[in-house]
Amino acid sequence: MFKNSIRTRLMALVLLASVIPSAISVTFSYLYTKQSVTEQSVKQNTKLLTLGEGNLSSYFSGMNQQAMTLYSGINVPSSFYTTLLTAKNPEYLPPGTAVPDTRAVISTQLYNLFLSDRNTFQIHLYVRAAGQSNLLLGGLFRREVNGSNASAEDPEGTYRPYIEVTHMDHQYGMKSGFPNLRPGSEPVFTAHFPIYKTPSPEVLADLSIDYRLTELEEIVKSMYNSDTERLYILNEQGQALFASDPDWIGKPVAAGWSQFPGNAGSGHFTWKKDGFKGIVMYRQIEEPLFKGSIIKLVPYEDLYGDARIVTRFNTGIGVLFLLAGGISAVLISIGFTRPIKKLISFTQKVQTGQLDAHMDAEREDEFGLLTRKITGMTRTINDLILKEYKLELANKTNQLKALQAQVNPHFLYNALQSIASLSLRYNAPKVYDLIYSLGSMMRYSMNTERAQVPLRDEIEHVQNYVILQTERFGEENLYFTVDAEEEALDVVVPKMILQPIVENIFKHGFADGIQGGVISIGCALDGQGRLMLAVKDNGKGIAPQRLEEITAGLAGSGGTAHEEIGLYNVLARLRLQMGSEAQLLLRDNGGGGITVTLIIPLDG
Repeated sequence: MFKNSIRTRLMALVLLASVIPSAISVTFSYLYTKQSVTEQSVKQNTKLLTLGEGNLSSYFSGMNQQAMTLYSGINVPSSFYTTLLTAKNPEYLPPGTAVPDTRAVISTQLYNLFLSDRNTFQIHLYVRAAGQSNLLLGGLFRREVNGSNASAEDPEGTYRPYIEVTHMDHQYGMKSGFPNLRPGSEPVFTAHFPIYKTPSPEVLADLSIDYRLTELEEIVKSMYNSDTERLYILNEQGQALFASDPDWIGKPVAAGWSQFPGNAGSGHFTWKKDGFKGIVMYRQIEEPLFKGSIIKLVPYEDLYGDARIVTRFNTGIGVLFLLAGGISAVLISIGFTRPIKKLISFTQKVQTGQLDAHMDAEREDEFGLLTRKITGMTRTINDLILKEYKLELANKTNQLKALQAQVNPHFLYNALQSIASLSLRYNAPKVYDLIYSLGSMMRYSMNTERAQVPLRDEIEHVQNYVILQTERFGEENLYFTVDAEEEALDVVVPKMILQPIVENIFKHGFADGIQGGVISIGCALDGQGRLMLAVKDNGKGIAPQRLEEITAGLAGSGGTAHEEIGLYNVLARLRLQMGSEAQLLLRDNGGGGITVTLIIPLDG
């Protein structure tokens, strides 16, 4: 009865502890996500509308600038402006000036305008004094005298340029048609420009340019986030220059969300009428050619769809964890205290110093894992204590061996010196030279106090090495030269960088024997703060493919085989001690042998 009571209470506690926080968490998560998504959407769409408004302003400004080019050459007799001015008033021409060919001038100017924008569909020019319509469509030019201006009238009744909202194309009342070009087949919007008799407000001609919607649609596309959003570009009269709903293009938009404070340049508000529920974003456009607004409708489905999905997901996870928590409460309540008591007993043994104590892990749950971890930890502590004693003993042994290693080389070098002296006593100078060279090499290589030496010491070490090799192969079979600048000999370089290279020559270049062998070392400063060391031989050389492999290995793009480990170590020590700019280059001599060049950068 007591066990069942504890289990019931534990299950009730787990259920309450899971349900209440989960419900509160889900509710606050949904509200916060909803608010956060709304704020983020407003910020993002504000940026998009600002960018779109800038692009539209640039687009409309470019149209206006194109129309302004018609005023160029205002005082030139054969210019477009002068042609319009003298269409019915030749007295404006300077005396003795011929009347220009108005057809040629106007058609040329309209054609230039047509080519200045790839979205231009057609251009119409109505010359008021002559009652004359000029139309350029698809590269074809037509002219008629119809006595009436068929261009669209300014809706405000003023003389300022304006944009007529999207409509199907027409030919401005022109009677002469264009072959294969059917009017009313292309949706366009039109920019109307009055051409003034400057500086008076009198209008000489009316220019109308029809533009395809391609560029406008590209600009609008940059302001979309998803397919469910709707966007409208309205003029001051509420007519749609562009609308996501094609049925509203070119028509007045009378929906309530299209009305917003007139003095606000941009903003947003919520709307739940006219078949739309969501946020309405707007931004005003104030351009000489177009005054209106951009309106974007963001539905709640877009905004809160992710928030609802997250809420459902959190609710499902909460229910699953609630069930798992109830089941776990029952299982945990049955055997909760027994493993804890065993652990307490084990830790008391460890506390008294019984580090070799052991406890069997009967369970596979967290208690079993904890038991294994604790027993493993005590075993590790015991092993570490024993290992510490062994390491201390090994350290003392290594120190003793290091002292012995310091004594043996000195003894061997002193013994070689004694033998050399004895060879002089018995009149054997050649033996003395060889022993002296060997001893000098040993003293040079075993001296660990200096990591860098003057170049002259490094060359002397190589000379001693070659002396021993010359005795081995014969003086008539090996010739060794050194060509070094005096300034270069004083340069301090890393120790043991030349001898491994020369040793490689005997190992690989003269592997088949030496006859007429030549080894030369060149040392010079190149005037750019670098020391150049070149080791050259006339051995058998290296196959081109193998040379490429070794070069790649030295460059770090491939592994190093045993043949070039010595070269790799030389390069690694050069870069470690002299800088990463140090280089080791291999070059085939052509007639036999190779040249190894060391390029060592020098400080200051």
